[in-house]
Amino acid sequence: MKLVVGLGNPGKQYELTRHNIGFIIVDMVCKNLKININQNKFDGEYVKTVVNNQDVIFLKPLTFMNLSGRCVSKFMNYFKIQPQDVLIIHDEVDLNFGQFQYKQNFSAAGHNGIKSIFHVTNNKTYQRLRIGVGKNPYFSTADWVLSNFSKIELDSIKNDEDFLVESIIAWITKDKFEDIMNKYNRHILKL
Repeated sequence: MKLVVGLGNPGKQYELTRHNIGFIIVDMVCKNLKININQNKFDGEYVKTVVNNQDVIFLKPLTFMNLSGRCVSKFMNYFKIQPQDVLIIHDEVDLNFGQFQYKQNFSAAGHNGIKSIFHVTNNKTYQRLRIGVGKNPYFSTADWVLSNFSKIELDSIKNDEDFLVESIIAWITKDKFEDIMNKYNRHILKL
């Protein structure tokens, strides 16, 4: 069983914010696979499905970003999912918009959702898809990640939907994480 976690905050006011890129990407993949996240458990919205003969759960924790670990750990325990079978998708201010990076055994780098998962599960070895949202010198980091994507940025993400979905499906059915990093980390979304 694999677990794909998109991090974000619940509520209409956060829907298109940079902090919610994990929710946006998980919704994108589910739409592409023609499945709906329509079940609730352990403070999370999820769907359990099969992709290329691999059981997988797509999860959006509804605990707010800073408490994401509570929801993720409950899913891991209940479905008996090991850390190496978890992919966490989240925003990353240390990457420019348009960059994304598969990474493993990497620090939380100040991301409160990742810190929460590390703390509650007592594990830091997760495989992650870091989606660059960049920084803005006129905003604090907290205000920046809670600001909405521009229309141009949203269009750019949508235009690269096929590539993002392909990379996540490859992760679900992967043999080696290094192969995923080598193949997909070179790609940059275009504005």
